[in-house]
Amino acid sequence: MAAREKLTKKYLERLEQFILKPITSDKENERAAEVCDEMLESFDSLSKQERYYFEILSGLVSDYESKWVEERAISPRELLIFLMEQNNLTQTDLTAEFGTSSRASEYLSGKRADLSLIQIAKLARRFKLSMGAFISQNQIQSSEESIEG
Repeated sequence: MAAREKLTKKYLERLEQFILKPITSDKENERAAEVCDEMLESFDSLSKQERYYFEILSGLVSDYESKWVEERAISPRELLIFLMEQNNLTQTDLTAEFGTSSRASEYLSGKRADLSLIQIAKLARRFKLSMGAFISQNQIQSSEESIEG
């Protein structure tokens, strides 16, 4: 958002739902995740400001949840393949989460290294897992490097 850009009513309403600040408790994390889920319901119709809000809020949720993960025993790709097997799903069944079955295929085969933020959020909701389960170590390291400058 540009420094002089006027905040929209919808954006201010989002801030009333959950103020953008570090998450410090499970209760706050649960509320922030609920707001993210609500936003995903109508993601295509969100304003630019609301999309920025979603990106920041989902990052805060991911940061909070990643603090409790000591060591990742399974990659997001391996987890997704396991969940697909357990739920008898094909890549076509994940079209809603990936956009197309070919994107699902590219990710599952390793041609795409990581999931997008939207894909992570949609998969987390579908399988009722935290978004952190679908974030790769590579994505975490890239984020840390960009923060450190």
